[in-house]
This record gives sequence, C-alpha cells and structure tokens, in this order.
Amino acid sequence: MTAKLHRLTVLAALALILALWPIAAAQNAPAPAATQPAATAAAAAPNVSYGGLLDIAVAGDFGKAYAAFQRLPSAGPDRQAALALLGRQVERSTANAREREGELDDAVARVKQAMLAQEHQEPLKKSGLFDRLRDAVGKLVLAYGEVGNGDDLPLINAEAAALRRTKTLESLDKLPPLIESVKGLVAAQNDPYAASVREMIARTVARLQDVRQAWQGADLKTPSARVDASGVLWEKQTDLALSITDIQGMVVLKPWHMALAQARLAQELAGQDHSYSEQDWYKTLIAATLARADKAAADARWFEALTAYSALEELAKDLDAQREQFYADKAKLARQHVRVLRLYGDAGELTAEEDAVLNPGATTRPASAKAEDSQTSWRDMTSGIDANMVKRAIERLNDSYVTTVDYRKVIQGSLQAVRVLATTPQAQKSFPLLSEAAQRDKFVSAIDAQLKIAQTRDNLDQLDLTLAMDSVLRASETSVRIPTSVLAMEFADGLLDELDRFSSMIWPYDVSDFLKQTMGEFFGVGVQITKEPGEPLEVVTPLPDSPGFRAGLKVGDKILKVDGRATEDLSVDKLVRMITGKKGSTVVLTITRAGMVKPIDVPIVRDEIHIRTVKGWRMANDGKWDFWLDEPNKIGYIRLTQFTDTSHSDMLEAIKELRAGGLKSLILDLRFDPGGLLNEATKIVDEFVSSGRIVSTRGRQVPESPRNAHRSGQFLSGDLVVLINEQSASASEIVSGALKDLRRATIVGRRSYGKGSVQNIIPLEDKKAFLKLTTAYYYLPSGRLLHRKNGSTEWGVDPDVVVGVTPRQMKRWQDIRRKTDLLMDIDPAALTDALKKQYEADIQLNSAVTLLRLKALRDALPGNKAIADVK
Repeated sequence: MTAKLHRLTVLAALALILALWPIAAAQNAPAPAATQPAATAAAAAPNVSYGGLLDIAVAGDFGKAYAAFQRLPSAGPDRQAALALLGRQVERSTANAREREGELDDAVARVKQAMLAQEHQEPLKKSGLFDRLRDAVGKLVLAYGEVGNGDDLPLINAEAAALRRTKTLESLDKLPPLIESVKGLVAAQNDPYAASVREMIARTVARLQDVRQAWQGADLKTPSARVDASGVLWEKQTDLALSITDIQGMVVLKPWHMALAQARLAQELAGQDHSYSEQDWYKTLIAATLARADKAAADARWFEALTAYSALEELAKDLDAQREQFYADKAKLARQHVRVLRLYGDAGELTAEEDAVLNPGATTRPASAKAEDSQTSWRDMTSGIDANMVKRAIERLNDSYVTTVDYRKVIQGSLQAVRVLATTPQAQKSFPLLSEAAQRDKFVSAIDAQLKIAQTRDNLDQLDLTLAMDSVLRASETSVRIPTSVLAMEFADGLLDELDRFSSMIWPYDVSDFLKQTMGEFFGVGVQITKEPGEPLEVVTPLPDSPGFRAGLKVGDKILKVDGRATEDLSVDKLVRMITGKKGSTVVLTITRAGMVKPIDVPIVRDEIHIRTVKGWRMANDGKWDFWLDEPNKIGYIRLTQFTDTSHSDMLEAIKELRAGGLKSLILDLRFDPGGLLNEATKIVDEFVSSGRIVSTRGRQVPESPRNAHRSGQFLSGDLVVLINEQSASASEIVSGALKDLRRATIVGRRSYGKGSVQNIIPLEDKKAFLKLTTAYYYLPSGRLLHRKNGSTEWGVDPDVVVGVTPRQMKRWQDIRRKTDLLMDIDPAALTDALKKQYEADIQLNSAVTLLRLKALRDALPGNKAIADVK
C-alpha cells in the first residue's frame, strides 16, 4: 500500500476507522428528538412562567422549553434573547439527529454491501472478473490518492492556493475514464453485486462533479475566504472519498472486515435502541463471523481469529454479558498469538492492510529496508529485563492488589502466555530451537505439567507463582534456550493480563517514555509531529517558547533527516527517541518547506520541554492562549488535555486571568482527556468548591482515604459547565463526577469511560522498571464507584445534559480545532472565521454555551440569585 493510497483509505474510511476505535462501551444516548409541536409542549405545562421555562431550558430540555416559549408574550428583550438561543439550539439538535439517522442508514447499508461482496467473491474469482475489477478499482483509488485536498488552504497564501486548485482540477480530470473502466466491467452483469457497484459508480460520478464545482467556485483570495473554502471542500471531498471507498470495499480481499466495522458503527449510532440486533442482517453477520473465527483459530490463522473474536466481543457489549465474556476469552488467546507473531516472527500471514489495522501509525517500509529501522525489535523491548524484576513484582501482589488475588487464574495466565510463544510457528525465526520438534515438545510438556499443577492443587499462593516461573526458566535452559528476558516479559505480562486491563509492567525500554508522560516534561526540541507511511516526518506545530519554536520551525515543515538519517522509513517511535536526548545536546534536523529552494540543516540545542496540558479557545502570535470563548457574556473556556504535575498551576493562572477580565461563567472541556495524577485532579476540583468530599479511595489493603475541599478556591460562585465524552477517563472522571455530585457544575456530553481504579507505581530493581498495579478504586462523593467492572450496567459519569455526536461530526470539528490550534501566525481574521466554524461544528460545546447564557438570564430574574461576583 503506497503512502497516498494509505491517506485515501484513512480519509475515505473515516467511519470504518472510528468504528474500530477501542470504544469503552459507554452506553450510547438516543438521537436527540426533533422539536415537538408547540401545542403539545404547552399542553404539558400550560401555565409555566418565564422563569419556569428557563428552569426547563437550563435542565437541558431545549425542545420542550422552545415550544412552550413560543406561546408566551414576546415582549421584553430577555424573553426574545431566550427564544433566539433556544431556537438556534433546537435547530442544531434537529440537524444533529438528522445527520445521525443518515449515518446510521449508511452504516447498515455498508454492512449489507460488504456481506454481498463476500457472498459473490468466490464466483467472481472463478470467472476472472474479480481480478479485473480489483485492478481497475485499484487504479481509480491510486489516481484519487494524487488529488489534492483543501485541508491546509488556511495555512497557505493566495498564490499557493490557486496553484493547488489548478493541480487538483487536473488530477480530478483523470478520474472519469477510470470510473468508466470500472463501470464497463459490470455493465453486462445481471446480479445484485453488479447492480450495487453500478449504483456506487453513479453516486461517485455525482460527487466528483460536486467536488469539481466546489474547487472551481472557491474564493481563495483572502485568508478568511480560504477558511470558508476549506470547510466546503472538506465536506465534498469526504463524500467523494467515501464513495470511492465503497467501490473499493466491493473488491477488497476480506469484505467481512468492513462488515464488522460498520456493524459496530451502526451499534454506536443506534444508541440505546437495540432493535438492530433482531434484524436479519445482524443475526446473519454474527453467525457467519463466529463460524469464521472458530475456523481461523483451528487453522492457526490468528490475525483473522483476533479480528473476528474482538469484533464479536464489541458487538455483544450492552447486549449479552455472558457472550461478551466468552468472546473476550477467545480474543485474548488470539491476541497472545498475534503478539508473538509480531514481536518474534515475520508477521507471515499479515497483509499490508491487516498490518495497518493491527499496528496503526507504523510505517510501511520498502522491502529493502531493514526491519530494525522501522520497528522496535524484541531485543530492544526485552533489554534490561531479568527474572528478579518479575519476582519483586510477584511479591507485591498479595500486599497491594485491590482484591484477593486468584493465584490459580494468574498462574494459568502466565503459563499460557509462555505456551503461546512456544507454539506459534513464526517465533522460530527468533528462537531457532523451537523449530526442533523434540526440544519444543520437551519445553511445552514442562509448561503443561505446571498448568496441571495449577488446575489441581488447592491453596495456591505467590510462592507457587514464583515456582512456576522458575520451572519455565529451567525447562528452557535444557531445551529451547529462549532468553530469560523474553520469558520473564511474557510470563509477567501474562499474569498481569489476568488481573485487570490497567495493571502492567513498565519495562526498562519504556521507562523513559513513561516518565515523560507522567511528569509532563522531557528534553527535546519541542515540536508536535505526524507521519504518513513511507514519507518524511512533518511538523504539526512547534510548542511555544521551545527550542524548535526559537529555531524557526514552522507548521508543515518536512523533517527529511535527523542527524543525517532519512526519516521516511523510520517509525515515529524511533524518530522521537532520536530527536529527544540529553539537555544541552544538539540535534540537527534537515528540513524543507514550501518555497524553499533546497533543504537546510537546522541545529537545535535540546532543552527541557514542558507539555502544556491547559489550553484555551485561541492562540495568539506569541503562543499564549486566549481563554475567552464569549468575552461579551464573560464566558471563559479551558481545555485540559491530561493531568500532569503542572496542570493545576497552569489552570489556576488561566482562571486568575479570566477573573481579572470579569469572568462570570466557565466551560471546562475534559473531552478526550485520559486522566493522570490524582493530586492534580483533586486540586482542580478544589478551585471550584468550598466544602465537601471530592473523592475517596479504598481497596482490600488500602484503608479509605478521603480527599476533601477547602475554602480557598478561585472560582466558587460562577456558573460552570464540564464537557465529557467516552474518552474522558480516570482523573477526568474524578473532576467531572465530583463537580456533579457536589452540584457545582452541569455536565454535558456523553457518559465517560469508566476507569475508576487506582494504580500504584512501584519501583523495581532500583527504578530500572516499574510495576503499575491496581491497588484501590475511586468513589465519588455520592459513594458511587466510577470503575466499570465486567458485567457492570452503571459506571463512569453520566451527563446531566446528554449531547451525542456522530463519528463524522466529531471528525469535522476535531479537524477544524486542529487547524485553529495552529493558526497563531496566520491572519487574525482567518483565525476568527475558523473558530466560528469550529464552534458551529461542535454541538456539545455550543450546547454548553447555550446553557450558560440561559442560566445568566434565569439568575438575573427578580427574586433569583444574582450572578455572584467571584473572588
């Protein structure tokens, strides 16, 4: 798969990719209802006052409040303001519901298309038509990969934009004959498959014309005009890319992959309406997938088995807890085999497409490139590991784990992990003695003997676990001679996998990255980077006041080399390690950018980089954030990307800055925030509340430890809305959950992830490695457990006002937000226009603003509390 083809697939299979995300199975809300008739709403509460209707509106029932408002006398600017706010919000909600329904219909249609393609694939292959179609479609896909897009129009000047239009139109002109060649192959066919392809072709032709017209009519003269053009082109080209991908989906080698991904997407879009599971297409898909998974496992085709079992596990969530666990166990075994295949083998059965799904972000390298250049080798990953590290970790289980350790289960899990290593044929590439049947059988027999002991002996404890590892090591020494470091890693990872999904080892190879993530600082040049397979590293943005920023690195710069080493065939992982280093040392980046005659070398002295986790609404030219979202109405906005040791202090500075400008209400955006440090979370909550319990932790060996608020917060009285979604986890849930339980904030968005377990970081072997072990659970002020345990129906934080978004909607506003984060050195008017589009595209955010403005109207009513001045 070429880089350009890869980009097309990523763009065009937007819904597919999002459906494969590790969704936390947060319970999905139903689509927002369309506006109910005014008469119905008014009949429900015919004598509700203006203030009463504001109470309904502030509770998030925008449709009911709007319909009733229309029956009230229109006199008074406040009532008109409320009516206008509600009208706009209902309009957005209705459009959101309509878009959700459309995406759901599209997802179900794509499931059926994929199943149809799977059904017809063998007959098409026998006739020879499949290969001809696949070749013709491949040429179309590659040609579309050459088509430029309008994503970065706001980042380039008018001359460059005009050139982009000319080249893009030239590329688009190459598509019609390629589309016709595909159409010609199915023109004479009289079957459902051919009819479906012809329908897709017709849709593609129409969307191609839409794209051409959009490019031809785009105003590219000013920065603001290019912002508008970029938004229109994004929509049109996404539609075209999806159409081409639909055609491509009819000739992929494994259409059932797409069917499963689109079924998961349909499940997400359907929300609490589970009627889809009773439909024939769904039942047929589940039965066929289970049969395929079992056959693949029996044939040791582990990637196929993993794909199928994992999809079945996801589809069973919220439907059948017993079946979900059954599929999860099957998927775990397949995942172990695939892990071994990837780490120690040659990925034998994996196609490029499968490898990209299993290992997103990895580079696709030419055949001549050395494996160690593009991916981490097992020798790197196991370097520094020894058996004593694992023994020290085992010693801490009984003393520290949150619940009583099931030693039978963890012994079986650790031994099974080693057994999988020994019995996966591809591992013989790294450990040659596994290819000798007698030696391999001797080793596997020793493992089986230990498994039998674990199954039959009573009262197993940590000593039995240690003895099992020692037995494995001794057996290896006399048979297959797998390095101790490898066996120790597999044994430990296997046992911890049986405890929970958050307990893990931080091996020596990972310690440096772990410390960077938890401390929020490291030594480097301070640039955010991205990479397409087979292409050079690209600068997303230089961090303000960083060495890279001071050296003049710009958004979109291509980093061709790092210290003379070409970047196109190296993984991002490896490149990050090359660019970071000791404080005061120098790294030379060879860069090129638009308008540069030839690449230049930029020497940069590494320095301490502080990861800024607190962001605002817009970034100024000096790299500082502006935290005003709606300054006339004194609404501030703070986005927190994770909780590091500087998060609280940075947020405190932002609040103080807003207060100095007369802050009345605030939006705290915790969407996509994976969490971090507990102390930072509790200190942040403390800025908003003056009393009460914030959170408590307790576990089997951990006494209850409450964290209480103090009367010293910086924003104790103004209105507060917290935004969360399915990816808000851990510390984000502590903050949002505490502020909800203490009635300090209104929570808007979708139910959070449900990660309410406490991991203690235990140093091992003089901090050469660490054990991350679950030692307790978090409990909210109400006493509710945050954590999602197997079979749970309640977990996480439920929003007060549920506002769902579709994958396409989410992708749209995230793309716009990414651009606005980078537009600090672009025309201010263009940035303002881009931010307006971001706001309109983000229904969760504009719902929060509507709530705050309605609260301000309610609080200003005579007899209600006035909006309090904050300290």
